[in-house]
Amino acid sequence: MQSSTDLIVEPIGLEVESLPHPISWPDLFGNDHPVELEIGMGKGTFLTEAAKTHSDTNYFGLEYARWYWRYASDRLRRNHCTNARTARAEAAYFIREFVGDGSLAVVHIYFPDPWPKKRHHKRRLIQPPFLLELHRVLIPGGRLQIVTDHEDYFRQMEEVIAASPLKRVEYEAGEVGTNFERKYRQEGRMFHAIAALRDG
Repeated sequence: MQSSTDLIVEPIGLEVESLPHPISWPDLFGNDHPVELEIGMGKGTFLTEAAKTHSDTNYFGLEYARWYWRYASDRLRRNHCTNARTARAEAAYFIREFVGDGSLAVVHIYFPDPWPKKRHHKRRLIQPPFLLELHRVLIPGGRLQIVTDHEDYFRQMEEVIAASPLKRVEYEAGEVGTNFERKYRQEGRMFHAIAALRDG
């Protein structure tokens, strides 16, 4: 594994303590393009390909694991993804503290930790209070996209989304995927996808 000290995070990777409450996306990116957020970007496979493919969209990636955050930030820098920024932060805290109302076009959550043991289910990201926060930060018509390989967690997601203000819609697979998604497709493993919109 590459040493964390060999990775260059600037100017993509931002220290969360330096960010304003809330973030002004036009000030951060220098334009008024739509902003998409990925929660749990891992090594940055999806974010890098999306940012390279859609130069007219701004991307912000969150990752709590320090090495992965540094790796993904360095990867985005090496690929000249000037329309991407990242931060190392816990997702619920970041969205609550730093993301303004109606400011995100899409929120991507791919293969979140399923916390499979029942006593750990309360640690799962997709919970009713978190969905209320996502509803707040999405623009009217904004989309939530989630993929998981864990069936029990997927059933919980269905229930939580059904009880939220978001409206479930058909999932739209993009032309780029995550490391997990590519690996699972090659292995023929099943995964589950769900999407929801903030109504007009």
